[in-house]
Amino acid sequence: MSHLHIADILNESLADYMQTHSLSYQQKRVCEHLMACRTGKLGYQRWACDSCAEVQEIGCSCRDRHCPRCQGLVTQVWAEKQQHNLLPCHYFHVVFTLPHELNELARYRSADVYNSLFRAAWATLSAFAHKKRHGQLGMTAVLHTWGQTLVQHIHLHCLIPAGSLMGDKWQGISKGYLYPVKALSAVFRGKMLSALSELGVNDKALNVPKKWCVYSKACLKYSERLVSYLARYTRKGMLHESRLVDSCDGQVRFTYRDSANGNKQRIMTLSHDAFIGRYLSHVLPRGFVRIRHYGFLANACRVKKRAMIRGQCGAVVKVSEEASNEERGTIPPSWQCKRCQTGRLYLISVLLADTSGERKENGQAGETVRTR
Repeated sequence: MSHLHIADILNESLADYMQTHSLSYQQKRVCEHLMACRTGKLGYQRWACDSCAEVQEIGCSCRDRHCPRCQGLVTQVWAEKQQHNLLPCHYFHVVFTLPHELNELARYRSADVYNSLFRAAWATLSAFAHKKRHGQLGMTAVLHTWGQTLVQHIHLHCLIPAGSLMGDKWQGISKGYLYPVKALSAVFRGKMLSALSELGVNDKALNVPKKWCVYSKACLKYSERLVSYLARYTRKGMLHESRLVDSCDGQVRFTYRDSANGNKQRIMTLSHDAFIGRYLSHVLPRGFVRIRHYGFLANACRVKKRAMIRGQCGAVVKVSEEASNEERGTIPPSWQCKRCQTGRLYLISVLLADTSGERKENGQAGETVRTR
């Protein structure tokens, strides 16, 4: 595994990059977070073994959602929380993709384009559900703006339970696909252009193609595997650092999957300037919500309707399992001590760095330093 980090590339070349490129306020903040992550600039966490005398000090993480080093634990906790939210049915995976002709508009009005994409996707599915008399669908949608080579590739991953609610009655969808993708594509194009038109965007000036892409993957079975699948699409960043090969002479090499050639793994080489530019193009607007729930999975009604659907499907959820999932979030994080191989390291205190560079101890174990 490579020990190269995104922060190493930023530390080496961000100053040069900023001489010829302007950064938004949010992009600057993300760069500051990534370069400060686990360096001690945000303070230190002190961990002690419960079996031996081992004590370690580790730099606090930045907890920025764009930071690839801060997503591991977040992904695990999120996946465990979602485990008991799954319904006992198959799931459809539908992907709505914007044509690259809209990339330039997204660079200057990213929030407008991304919000319109969410609205258009849900409006498209709702229109088909109404036409087919399927009642209310449920959807969890996740925004991705990147491809394997970090080029701008704006698309929405949607996980949809294979069933709908007609009033208070659950009816399953047994066929292997949700709706025909060609029909979905045509309606999605109209809904998206209509949403942009409401924002004052002239669709004729965009020169968008007539055919858009909507892709529907095979149904996924209700299982723990679905949770990890869901977590992978919701919580992974634009580039996992294990893909970084090396960085030297102002160039960085990283691996990618070539989808045009059977997903073969290949290596791409970019200059630091090009790499930083691609990476920062995926920084989301401040406060933007990239995971959204719709229909009977909406936050306001999900708990009630989930229980109702499970009851009609005859699914029994053990109280002990529900409780264990809830309690798991309160168990303090720990890992095996490498010194004694028997004990576990637990957080005992946080050392906050003040403006003078000295460290001041905060005795409340478990607290973390937030930078946002």
